[in-house]
Amino acid sequence: MKFFLPDWEDRLDPNFDFPTDKYSHAHELDCYKNDIYAHQLYDLSPPYDGLLISLSIFLKKIKLKNNGSNSIIIRDTDSIKKYLKIAKNSKLEVLGDCGAFSYVNEKAPPPFFETERVANIYDSLGFDYGVSVDHMAVDSLWIKNKVTGKKEKTELSEAQKARRVNITLRNAKEFIDIHKERKYNFIPIGVAQGYNKRSYVNSVKELVSVGYNYIGIGALVRYSSKDILSILSEIKPELEDTRIHLFGVLRPNYMKSFEEKSVVSFDSTSYLRKAWLRSGQNYLLNNEKWYSAIRIPYSTNPSVLKGALKNGISQEELVTLEQNALNAIHDYDKGLISKENALMRIMTYDNLLSRNTKDGIDLEKRYSNTLEDKPWKKCKCKICKDIGVDVIIFRGTNRNKRRGFHNCWVFNKSLKMNE
Repeated sequence: MKFFLPDWEDRLDPNFDFPTDKYSHAHELDCYKNDIYAHQLYDLSPPYDGLLISLSIFLKKIKLKNNGSNSIIIRDTDSIKKYLKIAKNSKLEVLGDCGAFSYVNEKAPPPFFETERVANIYDSLGFDYGVSVDHMAVDSLWIKNKVTGKKEKTELSEAQKARRVNITLRNAKEFIDIHKERKYNFIPIGVAQGYNKRSYVNSVKELVSVGYNYIGIGALVRYSSKDILSILSEIKPELEDTRIHLFGVLRPNYMKSFEEKSVVSFDSTSYLRKAWLRSGQNYLLNNEKWYSAIRIPYSTNPSVLKGALKNGISQEELVTLEQNALNAIHDYDKGLISKENALMRIMTYDNLLSRNTKDGIDLEKRYSNTLEDKPWKKCKCKICKDIGVDVIIFRGTNRNKRRGFHNCWVFNKSLKMNE
């Protein structure tokens, strides 16, 4: 099964100086040109099989060439793989969709996402896969009240949801017709949107009938894993030789079951984002055990400054406490101080963060477990080998995203081993 990571321009400074927390000179000169992606960090063993590019995120960077043709450029390059710095001999693939989440509140996809234009973008830029223009048939929307300015939940009727499904199917039919007529090189993926089992099954039947052998199932994130499996079971008899992609769905305990229902690919940012969004699941070891990263935020962080002010600590004292915490974890990693000493110095700084007491106690226990096991020393991935204990420190993009890429690498390696 192929794992695609949605890209939000997640690049890093390859020469970031961790001891001084300073960006490299090359990054300061031109961060786009000199920063690198996870597949460049890992080189021969990337943490995913490909990247998902949602056109809605890159709209301002996609333009027509000024030569009277229909050729497309993205940030002055005519190839999506050049843009993503994917080597010519790499097996990494690029999947493109429209990013329907960006216009979900609209009655229909915006004019930019006209089917002919989207198909031309995919082909001109050299995408491996191109997804038809879809519209999500969600149960409700959060729409801003024009009077109060506050967002209010608005339920969609079945007729409104059915209309969105029909828009999606109509676009998919036009998309594959254009693909066949112009003999485009990318593999077309038709989107099946739905709002219950019956509507998903009907969408899949329609897509198979017009010639799709690769179908993406959209808007499944809202469903439980068992409900997703139930929908896939209903779809399975309609597929013949058709393959399935799951948009935004990663359910580790159900991957084998999904595969048995013709799922061959999926995309998700879950393992990347856990690196900084979960207090207890930031670092994954051997796809078996999660650890908390140890939070040592910058002393300029508003939350830290607020806590220092409340405790009568000056900015100079705050910087000293910050450095003591950083020195503590590095000294512990080198075997120079005990776990207890390191934890005390880390918590002295951590307690300045604006949290309630229970959160602080929970984190102290989690930090103790992380320090005790030293998971960063057990991992064989390139990031952990290169930056060591810094991968476990919750502090800024260059540490946090590296930890997220490590998580993706561990997960993807396990996924391939279990196939």
